[in-house]
Amino acid sequence: MKLLLCVTVLLVSVEYSFGANILGVVPTPSFSHQVVFWPLWTELSLRGHKVTVITTDPMNNAKLQNLTEIDLHSAYQLFNYSIFQVNERTTLELIYGHNEFFSNILDHMLTKDEVQHIIKDETTHFDVVMVEGFHTAAFAFASRFKCPLILLSSFDASSFAYREIGNPAHPVLHPDAMLPFSNILTFTQRLASCGHILLTKFTHKYLFLPTQQKLVEKHFGTGYPMIEDIFKNYSMFFVNTNHFFHPIKPLLPNIIQIGGGTHLQKPTFLPENLQNVLDNAKNGVIYFSLGSNVKSKDLFDDTRLEILETFKELPYTVLWKFENENLPNISKNVIISKWFPQQDVLRHPNVKLFITQGGLQSLEEAIFSHVPIIGIPVMIMSDQTSNIANIVSKGLGLSLDYKNIRKEDFKSAILTVIQNPRYRNKVKEIAALIQDQPETGLHRAVWWTEYVIRHGGAPHMRNPGIDFPWYQYYLLDIIGFVLLISMVVIFVIVALWKITVKMSRVIRLKLRKSFVYNLLFAYVVT
Repeated sequence: MKLLLCVTVLLVSVEYSFGANILGVVPTPSFSHQVVFWPLWTELSLRGHKVTVITTDPMNNAKLQNLTEIDLHSAYQLFNYSIFQVNERTTLELIYGHNEFFSNILDHMLTKDEVQHIIKDETTHFDVVMVEGFHTAAFAFASRFKCPLILLSSFDASSFAYREIGNPAHPVLHPDAMLPFSNILTFTQRLASCGHILLTKFTHKYLFLPTQQKLVEKHFGTGYPMIEDIFKNYSMFFVNTNHFFHPIKPLLPNIIQIGGGTHLQKPTFLPENLQNVLDNAKNGVIYFSLGSNVKSKDLFDDTRLEILETFKELPYTVLWKFENENLPNISKNVIISKWFPQQDVLRHPNVKLFITQGGLQSLEEAIFSHVPIIGIPVMIMSDQTSNIANIVSKGLGLSLDYKNIRKEDFKSAILTVIQNPRYRNKVKEIAALIQDQPETGLHRAVWWTEYVIRHGGAPHMRNPGIDFPWYQYYLLDIIGFVLLISMVVIFVIVALWKITVKMSRVIRLKLRKSFVYNLLFAYVVT
């Protein structure tokens, strides 16, 4: 027993002596962006690492003594507009608005006293920096502390980000997550995908990067590397995807898929009144939520009226996440609330359908609860449209355009998904595929984080193609050389052929003239 106790104490001390200082930066004011990484921060802190997280949604878990959270919840004040109104903007207005929004968020974060203390305190040290975002000023933390950088994404990374690190992202086979495409693309979609690449590259180079670089100079100081150079020296890239839901694409060994319900929490008891509503819903329940960023209260009046008229004609109980206290013209079978415990609601066996905007975390919660889906994507510059396109293509549900919701179509879609068992059966099939893997996404994320810490980074796993000039990466110099040699060879062959033809003509002409002259001379002589 004494020996066993000594070994146990030794193992524990060794594990905790490995504890590292970790800085996590997730500045996006969106609950869905934050909740994905909660299990990661929790597990790393429980394993003895000292974790500091800059987040808009702190967990405030007093049991996690190794976790320090810098509260950035005030950033939600910058998200004070209606998504439905934003969608009415032109493409150019959306691009500039997107740039301004994220610039304000990063500026707001880096201005915080607690964050400035981290930047300026010479005694502060971190062994690894983990940042959500792409080409963001927060990458400068890795340069500031001269430590490895781990990239984070709460959904699939953009195709532009993949290409920047040398990972294949074919515009036709692997269209960007922001595009509403799936399966085999039409010619128009292929054209749009290629155009999206050019537009993204142009806006990043001449708009986003210069804006973020100015924030680095403002809050960190001068002499820092360019953001794109810090980005290319990343060690790992954690993407919240899985092969069974997202389109299959080849991935570099340092791009780690952490998807598959990583954010899901253990079941808990529902509030008593809500439990009674779900238990007593004889015909079943429809759960309707547009997520945390899209507000149902901001729906256009005519759209909201069409939805209410549809629900009034259905035999099902409807739980609607609605942000106002009152909803005019509401029918008896509709219950509204500013918040529902979504995961536990979806787990209830009486829930027949989930109507959602298509956020990745919400879709995973529905799939793992075996609930079929009707998607109503709203946010244009997000993955909602492609997520719902995947849902439809895989047979997990149907899709509707929020701008053209009509009672007849809405009611037909609801009855089709609920009454046709193939949708629920397909959801169960996909859920089983996602869960059938040797390890969880959380396990992969923790293991590779500690791998980076143990080895001081993972430069050996970078694609050397990152350092190639673009013309070498796409073999344009080789293609050009081969074309040049081919042209020279063809030119020489053509030239020789022409010379040969000309010489043969001269010879034939001389021979012909010589024959005629001799014939005439012989005639005259005779």
